[in-house]
Amino acid sequence: MKTDDLIDALAAGLEPAKPARPSPDLLIAAALTAGATVALLLGVRPDLAQALQGPIPWMKGLYTATLTGTGIWLATRLGRPGVDPRPAAFAMLAVVAAVVLWGVIEMSLTPPERRMADWLGGTWTVCGRNIVLVSAFAAPLVFLSARRLAPTRPTTAGLALGLATGGLAAAAYGLLHCGEATAAFVATWYTLGVAAAGLIGAAVGRFALRW
Repeated sequence: MKTDDLIDALAAGLEPAKPARPSPDLLIAAALTAGATVALLLGVRPDLAQALQGPIPWMKGLYTATLTGTGIWLATRLGRPGVDPRPAAFAMLAVVAAVVLWGVIEMSLTPPERRMADWLGGTWTVCGRNIVLVSAFAAPLVFLSARRLAPTRPTTAGLALGLATGGLAAAAYGLLHCGEATAAFVATWYTLGVAAAGLIGAAVGRFALRW
């Protein structure tokens, strides 16, 4: 058999490899873990059924779920060598900017004597800490979901996975436990909690995602 014929025979039936992506099953498990952590460690708000009939918990959930989605998207692009991660990064920044703008507009329409109370709420001192606490339990599953990826910048990929984990934790926290209702509160304290989870993820990713 000629060399060319041998190559053709070996290549016959080969299909292009599918791009690697995080495991959906492990991401779902991470979301369930975040919810269970909130319920067991922080407790479910007693008026949950009534609160879920209004728009506020769902709006918080939409914001934090979007942070999770863009974080996973960013990590996925970072985990494929040669793929530009900027579209995902810009999308995440745009989401944060939109919510911050919403909070600024909300505060500008709030009477001056109420602005500080609405911004700080009653839980600003524990909000970020609780999000980081919940993310600590979900993070191992989020990082395991990305084991098929091949990031060339493990610290940045860890940051993205940490942000995604923080988004999951914040979504569970906002839906099940937290009663704060202003956009300014969410734009500040939720975002800072997610950012803190991202920084922890960057530190972990520097070692855990190295290959």
